[in-house]
Amino acid sequence: MPDAIRARRVPQRTPGSARIGTLAMALPGALLCLLLVSCGGRAPQGDASEGTAPGPDAAAAAAPTAPAGPVRRSIDVTVTDGDTLERIFRAQDLAPADLAALRADPSLRRSLDRLRPGDLLRFTTEDGRLIGFERPLNLSETLFATRTGDGAFQSGTRVEPLERSVRSAGATITGSLFQSAKEAGISDTMALRIADIFRFDIDFVLDIRPGDSFSVVHEVLSRDGRVLGEGELLAVEFVNQGEAYRAVRWAPQGGKPDYYTPEGKSLRKAFIRAPLEFTRVSSRFNLYRRHPILNRMRAHRGVDYAAPIGTPVKAAGGGRVAFVGNKGGYGKVVELTHPGGVRTVYGHLSAFARGLRPGQSVAQGQLIGKVGMTGLATGPHLHYEFLLNGVHKDPQKVPLPKAEPVPASERTAFDAHAASLSARLASGSPTGTPVGPPAGPPVAADRGPRL
Repeated sequence: MPDAIRARRVPQRTPGSARIGTLAMALPGALLCLLLVSCGGRAPQGDASEGTAPGPDAAAAAAPTAPAGPVRRSIDVTVTDGDTLERIFRAQDLAPADLAALRADPSLRRSLDRLRPGDLLRFTTEDGRLIGFERPLNLSETLFATRTGDGAFQSGTRVEPLERSVRSAGATITGSLFQSAKEAGISDTMALRIADIFRFDIDFVLDIRPGDSFSVVHEVLSRDGRVLGEGELLAVEFVNQGEAYRAVRWAPQGGKPDYYTPEGKSLRKAFIRAPLEFTRVSSRFNLYRRHPILNRMRAHRGVDYAAPIGTPVKAAGGGRVAFVGNKGGYGKVVELTHPGGVRTVYGHLSAFARGLRPGQSVAQGQLIGKVGMTGLATGPHLHYEFLLNGVHKDPQKVPLPKAEPVPASERTAFDAHAASLSARLASGSPTGTPVGPPAGPPVAADRGPRL
């Protein structure tokens, strides 16, 4: 065979391709292309070396890959008991250097160091680096921080206005105050507010009876028609054993909002009836009681409130610490002296408030210790005594002095305000239908929105 003649390579053909080759000799080019597509074959491709344009697959493979953009994500965290920001950063795999940068702003650091269970935190990262932080302060305000070009964080507060309406509700006590509040469509927090307002006149442990009733006028907070929560309690009436107690909210000029009777008298007194919340009385004031441990007649010159160990105990009135320590059958005890010759005693405590010492001033309602069963005690409870000029008085019955009334210069404005709220209490809808615009000046919203 001559050297000029070279063997050609014949591609292997399947039976199907052989048939197509035969048809190709008899069909026009356009019809042949349609036939190839319908049969799953491929139209003839030119050789790239001969200048034919490459196919789409080859073009895609040859195109340069575009660089991927930064990866941004949001991390929402609900604070639990015992959480710290450092612990949260570790759990979310956030860099300690980012925490240091976030806390470099003193005003921001104060907020970050005061975490409470239930708080919502949102972290925004870009390629794993923290670039933003948000924390709701209340229903209308959100604290935020954004990283700037120099790596530091710039913080501020975003305010989203709330819509306010007023709702009236009420219920009759059949079980507990909380149960009745739920039936009225109000929260446990609002029930606690009612108890706190009347704590000087009503012992919500000892005095509540089935058949007692209450009605309230309170704010409803919403945004864009969506209800977010309850606002301030504007007025309340509580009927206890046939006697009605009423309160309206008022802010004296230059002072903090407080509650007054519709006649302008302050509901606040120098002392509260019970120095702890929602317990039961296990032993009353009794000068002829038989002691449960000594088994002999021994006067019980105070009131015992049964409560779980660790329940907070608060100062019944403002005064000074006279004694803090252990004392015989009282166990761990705190004694306070108050103006007017009053002395109060808190016995069988499990612990004292941190830093509490003799001579220290304390405010009414300030934490002074926690319920325990130290000393002569058969179970966990607080033993509470009230002495006037050295004489023991029944804490549940002793008259308590009142605080200052509404200033005379504000009585005209207050009377109109109180009359409007009292009318709402008397005729408000128990079903919770909004009954008009909020009374009184705007007040801060409750905390707790979700991000």
